[in-house]
Amino acid sequence: MNNLKQIRFFVFDSDGVLFPNIVWEGVSIEGAPFRPKLRSYYDGQGISLMRALGIKICIITNAAESHAAGIRGFVEKLNSLPSARKSEHEGGWSPIQLFEGRGGRRKLETLQGWLQEQGGTLEESGAMGDDLVDVPMLKAVGFAAAPASAEQAIKDICHFVSERNAGEGAVRDVGNFFVAQHGKNPFELPFD
Repeated sequence: MNNLKQIRFFVFDSDGVLFPNIVWEGVSIEGAPFRPKLRSYYDGQGISLMRALGIKICIITNAAESHAAGIRGFVEKLNSLPSARKSEHEGGWSPIQLFEGRGGRRKLETLQGWLQEQGGTLEESGAMGDDLVDVPMLKAVGFAAAPASAEQAIKDICHFVSERNAGEGAVRDVGNFFVAQHGKNPFELPFD
């Protein structure tokens, strides 16, 4: 595992990490599929903690675009926070980027493309995933994490396993871990 202070980029899977790996089937709005997402406010705060440390965030999901409305809403909410609306030169946070419909090798390829655009490397990156579609990405990054509810095979290849399940604070556990490893007081991080 790299020194966590070297991690400048972090990618999260969505279903099974940000949201419980649960799908409500048979629900529709005006004939279109609607798949509501359940999440914890703690996880949004976990991402904010990481952003306050200067870590750039993206979400790469295997969910198809037609099933990702809840994920898009979550990203829009986080990108509308006051600290996210400021420019980076004013102490603001980089916008979270979302990539949909990408699993397995495509997740890793997407991460590599995003890092190239950002001027980063896999060694400077962390990722949190929960199942087989995340393995190429988890094995390639400098720091791999999983929620407590992840498959055991995934937890076995990770540097950090949250004490909480997906959608119930697992991402907050990662944020808290990074804050502690950076030796920061969470009460002193820049939040608006």
